[in-house]
Amino acid sequence: MAAPPLPPNTPASSHGASNSISAPSPKSPQSPAIREQQRIELVLEINNELLQEIDRLQKDGQGGAVDQAQLQHMRNEGLPEKWASESYTQAYRRMQANLTWLMPKASQDPSKAPPGPALMTPPSHMTSLFPHYERLRALFPEWQGLDARMAAASSSPRPNGPNSQQAAAAAAAAAANGSMATQQQQGQQQGQY
Repeated sequence: MAAPPLPPNTPASSHGASNSISAPSPKSPQSPAIREQQRIELVLEINNELLQEIDRLQKDGQGGAVDQAQLQHMRNEGLPEKWASESYTQAYRRMQANLTWLMPKASQDPSKAPPGPALMTPPSHMTSLFPHYERLRALFPEWQGLDARMAAASSSPRPNGPNSQQAAAAAAAAAANGSMATQQQQGQQQGQY
């Protein structure tokens, strides 16, 4: 009995094919269902690596609170107050943003999902994720993420007071938490352009 044929996106290791996994071509026409499946699979793959990195950083003592609410929770529980390292925070925020995008997809109402993960750039210390995020941006050509919007806003000629970075971080945290207020602000901003 012959083996069933491989699905079109399964790399074949025979016939001298290279061992590298190629990114789907964003220029080739794909059905929305196939594109959505590729997006979900890639976000899950990225989250797997992010989770491993978070675990490694936690074991190295770099974990801790990533926001004021977590720090307050640590105080209330009588735990030592400690801020997470920048590397830990970057990985944590991206995993959180990815889960925020994935959760409505798994529910009965995927229409409530944001247009894409809020953070579309890899943590700066995780160079192994750079190709994954390039593929992610190719799979979301219409969505740059909130990190790109914040970078564009920070390069505008506005005064950069001491609270501007805190406001940007708060906006990213709100987006990663799936805040309805952030989604409403996005809708208002889009209406202004």
